[in-house]
This record gives sequence, structure tokens and C-alpha cells, in this order.
Amino acid sequence: MPGTQDDDAPRGVPTLHDVARLAGVSIKTVSEVVNRTGRVAAATAARVESAIASIGYQPNLSARRLRTGRTGVVGLAVPELSLSGYFNELSAAVVRIAAERGLTVLIEQTGGTREGELRALRGPRRSVMDGLLINAVALDEQDVQDLGPLGPTVVLGERRLGPQLDHVTFGNEEAARLVTEHLLGLGRRHILVLTGDPAVSASAARRLAGHHQALAAAGLAPAAGLVRVVAVWDHAAGYRHVVEAHRGGPSFDAVLAVNDSLALGALRALHDLGVDVPGTVAVAGIDDVVDARFSHPRLTTVDPHRDVLAELAVRTLTERIADRRRPGAVHEIEAHLRVRGSTLASAEPPG
Repeated sequence: MPGTQDDDAPRGVPTLHDVARLAGVSIKTVSEVVNRTGRVAAATAARVESAIASIGYQPNLSARRLRTGRTGVVGLAVPELSLSGYFNELSAAVVRIAAERGLTVLIEQTGGTREGELRALRGPRRSVMDGLLINAVALDEQDVQDLGPLGPTVVLGERRLGPQLDHVTFGNEEAARLVTEHLLGLGRRHILVLTGDPAVSASAARRLAGHHQALAAAGLAPAAGLVRVVAVWDHAAGYRHVVEAHRGGPSFDAVLAVNDSLALGALRALHDLGVDVPGTVAVAGIDDVVDARFSHPRLTTVDPHRDVLAELAVRTLTERIADRRRPGAVHEIEAHLRVRGSTLASAEPPG
């Protein structure tokens, strides 16, 4: 049939015709299910999706682009993915929310390098994408200007890459300020801070600034030797730096880590050192990853509302795809403190 999206499918490759025949519906109905128009009854859509899965049908993106101007594919570029952690959980939320809008997500790891982020912005994969979500940590505004016009792009995180791009982030300064205020309210005055290099990481700079704001509001100055810059924000670095600080640095009665991976490493180090948490040292992080709810004690942290952020990011990108001429917008998600047993024993649920 002329005009369908699988006219050029190689012989033997499942087509819309095959799906329609197996499901007992028209090709138009199959096309509407594939493109998620929402105009097909749920029972019929389920029958079509079952047929698609049964024969392994894959939409022809080139034909779809010729017909609609879009592929239904968007990209997500993040510094790294691990078995647990913020970017892994954020990516899962983006994939789920994009699927609800009929979009497929291609995920790329940039390594947090300038080269990796430039590749995500202008590499060959971009040609099949309608738009891109990118958590940039190495690029600056000049890099983006040098690239020239970009397709629809939404920047996640603290980096501001120019007024022409949309940005979605959460309150990093507010997050660190909330945690510090909480620790100070518990009477902690010697807070060991595990942070990335503020000269390199915009998120680290904002979180450290929020910590300093809370100290200043309480009439306190940052204590010498209690800020430790870590190269990698992972469990091992948190563990190592807490052990080193305990053995040779100034005494501390609290640990504030700029992410939960560092905080969880700190928790383990204090356990191995025989230090009571939270009695002797309170520990808090930022990001509220799933593991924070399963540590012992459970980790006090700041919830960045990943689902809200992912929903806003995907919606902003689809709006940008639909209207490339509107001005760029900046959206910031409010942070929320989750107090648990690592700072307040009474907050630890029984069992």
C-alpha cells in the first residue's frame, strides 16, 4: 500500500501489513497504535501490541520521518550509569515518562568529558533524534555557541549553556543549605564536607555555597581542614576520605556529602571504625537514591524529586520540538529534606 511506513522493508522483515493481518485490524489502526495517537480502544491496542511482539515488528524510522517530520526518538546523555545512583534512577524515570508520550529514548554515557558531551550534541546518533536531554558537566556556553544551531535540546543540571536552550535543574544550593541547617539544629558544629571540585563541577560549587550560606546564617565560619575535595563521587571515595579524616584530620561530629554515594561510603567507613552513627557522627547526603532507604541506619538526604524533574524535562523537550522559535526557559525543582536515622536516631523506623 503506497504511503505506509514499511513500503521499503526488506523481504522477510515484518511489516505493518503483517501486524494488521495477525491482529485482524486495518493498517491505519496499527499505525495509530505504533504512533500512540490515543485514538484506539484499549482492547484493540492490546491486540495490536501483542501482534507486534509476536512477529518482532520494528517501525521504519526513516519512513516515519518522511511522513511526519519526526522519528519518535529522543536522546538522553548523562555522565555515567551504574548499578545504583542518581543518573541510573533519573534515566529510568525519563525512559518511563517518555514511553507514556510514545517516545523511545536512546541513552548515551558521556563520561562527564567535554568530548563526550560534544559528541552527544552533534554526533551521528543525533540524526535519528527529534531532540536531546543532556546533563552537561564539562561544556560551557562558548562550546555551544561554537557548534552553531542545535536541534531541540534541554540541558539538565547546573550548567547554563546559553539563553537559547531550555534548562531543568533542582535547587542545589537549597539542598545543601537544608542539610546544613538540619545538622546545625542538632548541635553539630564540626561538619566534614565531602565535595567535588567547585572549580570544575557547577553542582559541587552550588552545594558548597549552600553549605556556607547556612553556616554564615548561624554565625559560623567554615572550619579549616573539614572540606575535602574528591575526584570521583562514589562509595570508595566517601569511605577513603572519612577514614583519612578520622585518623589524621580535625575532629568532626557530622559528615555532609554532596551526593548519596559518598555518604553511603562514609557510613560504611564509620561502621568499620566503630564510630556510632548518629550518636557520635551524623551523616547526610543529597539525591535520595534508592540505596539511601536500605542503608543502616537509613540515610538522611535531600530528595530532588527525580520523577518531577524527568516529567518536566520530557515535557519541555516535546514543547521545544513542537516550537523551536520560543525563548529558552529555566525550570528549577524545589528540594525536600528527608530526615532518617543517620542523623536522628528517633527517625529510624523500628526493625
